[in-house]
Amino acid sequence: MSETSTLISFSGKITREELAQIPTPPSTATHVPIPHAAVVEALVDTLSHRQISVVNEEYAISKDGMEMFGVLDLAAGFEGCRFHADCPIMPTNCGCSCWVVRGVHLESA
Repeated sequence: MSETSTLISFSGKITREELAQIPTPPSTATHVPIPHAAVVEALVDTLSHRQISVVNEEYAISKDGMEMFGVLDLAAGFEGCRFHADCPIMPTNCGCSCWVVRGVHLESA
C-alpha cells in the first residue's frame, strides 16, 4: 500500500519549472546561495542513482522566495521524502529537525 503526501502551503504550490524561475539572491563574501531548482535536481539525481524515482512532487516557497518546501512521493516502496531547503542536501534519519524522512534508509550500492 502506498500513500500520497500532500504539501500544505499558505502561499500556494508551484511546479518544478516555476521553481526554476525564482531568482537566487546575489552571493556575498561568506555566503553563496544555491538556486531552489538546483537543490531539487541534486536530490532527484542522487535518488535516481539508487534506483529511486519520483512519482509525484509538490513545491512551495515563502512569500519572499528565500525558503523552499517540498514533498516527493517516491517509487521503490518508500512513503515519501519531505525536505526544507535550509537543511543539508542529503536526507538522513539522524533526527535532524529540518528533515522528515519516513520509511527511508539510503545505502551506497
